Amino acid sequence: MFNSISNNFGAGTIQFKDYQTENYVVLNAKFTYNTTSPEYQAADVLEIKVPDLMLSRSADTGVFTRFIDRREYYSYTMNYDGGTVIRSWIKDKNTICLEKFAPLERAEEITVYIQAMYVGKHKSSNAEMLRKTYVNFTQPTKYLYTSDVVCVIDEHWVFLTGLITGVSYAYRDLPWEATIENLPTDFALDIPFPGGYNQGNPDMDGMQEARIENGVFTCQERVSGWGSTGYDPFIFLFAVRDGE
Repeated sequence: MFNSISNNFGAGTIQFKDYQTENYVVLNAKFTYNTTSPEYQAADVLEIKVPDLMLSRSADTGVFTRFIDRREYYSYTMNYDGGTVIRSWIKDKNTICLEKFAPLERAEEITVYIQAMYVGKHKSSNAEMLRKTYVNFTQPTKYLYTSDVVCVIDEHWVFLTGLITGVSYAYRDLPWEATIENLPTDFALDIPFPGGYNQGNPDMDGMQEARIENGVFTCQERVSGWGSTGYDPFIFLFAVRDGE
């Protein structure tokens, strides 16, 4: 674990949880920045200065960004929280870069979720094949249904992705909770949970925040319109395990 040294967009100190090798780096961080700050306005690329990384340069990887947008209609609150994926890369051993994505500037505060593997650029080492582990979302009363769930468990990190393809009607607007069987319990993350047609921000995906802790997935609410056909919410993350 380490803290950032500085950044050029006014985000303050950023704490990273990390696992590093000569070929790849897995990083976890969650932080916010303000799109109206002078530092952000002056930046062309968002740069985070950090202590020496084991990688001097990486290929591009995606990180999720999210903003909150709630609107009142006839005493009813509509949830138009949105977000997207932006490019991120390691520029040199002391600089992590994020794409400055102008459409996000509709919101004043942006939350960034770095839950990514940065792979060394132009590395000549051989790739390593890792086995998938079967994981299953379980509940005392089954109401969440999943597909395309893929989990890779390394000694130092976990990769997890999967779709929530259906939910029992009575639970559509209630908080969700499910134990993820066989998932390691030695990490906890607030995670972006994209999915849903976003009527208030149609060029963005609907995006809520969920959490995985002690092997349990929870999500308190979803964006209005999340259940539209073809907009299944999904999970995609790399998590650094405790002890790193």
